This record gives sequence, C-alpha cells and structure tokens, in this order.
Amino acid sequence: MDRRELLIDLIDDNLSRYDWLLSQISDDCLHWQPDPQANSIAVTMWHCVRVFDVFLTQHADGQPAAAELWAKNGWSEKTGYNPYGIGVYGWGTVQEYTPEEVAAIPHFSREQLQGYFHEVLADVKARLTRLSEAELDATAPGFGAKYSVFFWLKAPFMDLTRHLGECLALKEMWERQQAA
Repeated sequence: MDRRELLIDLIDDNLSRYDWLLSQISDDCLHWQPDPQANSIAVTMWHCVRVFDVFLTQHADGQPAAAELWAKNGWSEKTGYNPYGIGVYGWGTVQEYTPEEVAAIPHFSREQLQGYFHEVLADVKARLTRLSEAELDATAPGFGAKYSVFFWLKAPFMDLTRHLGECLALKEMWERQQAA
C-alpha cells in the first residue's frame, strides 16, 4: 500500500465513522456546546473539511479562495454563511475565531454538513487517485512554497482523525447530561 492508497483508506474510514456519528445523534446534540467557548460537533466537522478545502485549493494547488469547493459550488448561498476574511489568515476555518465569530456560524442542517463533508472528501480522493508518488513529493505553490503537496494532504488528515475523537467525546458528554 502506497501513501495515496493509505490516505484514501483513511478517508473512507473517517467518512464512515463521521456518518455513523451523525446517524446516532439528534440535531440538539449536533449543535450543543458544553460551554459558550466550546465548538459543537457541527462546527468541528465543518472545520475539518473546511481545512481540507482551503489547504488543497490554496496551498497544494496555489489557487485563490474562489476556487475552493465552498465558493465554487455555492455553499455560502446554500448555508447563508460566508467564512472568508475570518480567523487565521482570513481562511474561514474556525482557527483563531473569536467566540462571537463562532456563534455567527449558522446551525448547518445535517444534510448541508454531510453534503459539504462528502463533496470535499470525494475531491480529496479524486486528487489522490490522479497524483503520482513523485507529485506528492513536489513542492506545493501555496504558503510561500515551503511544503510538499503531501504535507498539505497529511495536515488536514491529522485534524480529521483528532477531531473525530473530540466529536465522540461531545456525544458522550451530551448523553450523560441528558441522562442526569
């Protein structure tokens, strides 16, 4: 198994786990915050795929934000949320958002969340299928051409997996709170 196959396998595994999670929780749980400065499961999931969209479009490909799936496929219009210019580097990925900026993120419907999640991860898989091993090691044009294409693919995977544990913990916290 090469790196591309491993990453595709990780996408499929993570996607099935996030889909399972969404099938197990209510909308109230999806949008619940354990405290006012904590992110909900919905915000955390959106952040995960938003990072993929930004990193692959702007950094791995060197394209402008307008080429991201969020912009290109009308997600701002579908959700009523424009993340551009917010947070770290204006990427709109929830990183370095203020509590007020997090609170301004709408409660995405389950369908919107899954739609964007699946769309971005399908795009990542398609990219991985097209890239050769040598292309993975090539220097990516974005962010000052300091990192390889593989770096920009690997970094969001770390978030995707790490945040899955966070989402599962939020689910358990919600369930314990409801049982009390």
